[in-house]
Amino acid sequence: MGLGMVDNSNTVDVVVLDDDVDLLTSIAELLADAGYKVKGFADPESAVEFAVDRRFKVGVFDFRLGSLKNGLDVVETLQAMGSNAEFVLVTADVERATQLRAMGLKVFEFMRKPVMPDALLDTVSRAMEHQTSRAA
Repeated sequence: MGLGMVDNSNTVDVVVLDDDVDLLTSIAELLADAGYKVKGFADPESAVEFAVDRRFKVGVFDFRLGSLKNGLDVVETLQAMGSNAEFVLVTADVERATQLRAMGLKVFEFMRKPVMPDALLDTVSRAMEHQTSRAA
């Protein structure tokens, strides 16, 4: 490639963030089975820490994280740090304010829980394409 900058060990396709560890595991496994390089986190702090010195293409974040931060707070933090990933938010909460904020942060997709596996795979694959075309 000759870029010298691209260290693939430092790049992950998808970061999954969900405080429900069972759900986190099943989503991460689903994506890994589909061939993505996945990193899962159960708390926002770890996800943000991870993203400080690594790039990832798509974030699949739960909105309610059982902490002071919600999924959109994490998106905001990562974008402020310069992340150009696409973000997919999964939530049972569809308050108008939440949706408007998601749009303001240019969240790629806002998915209602429960999310069907094939719908999630389809969304992640579209987000990947979008991210790749944007990053090019």
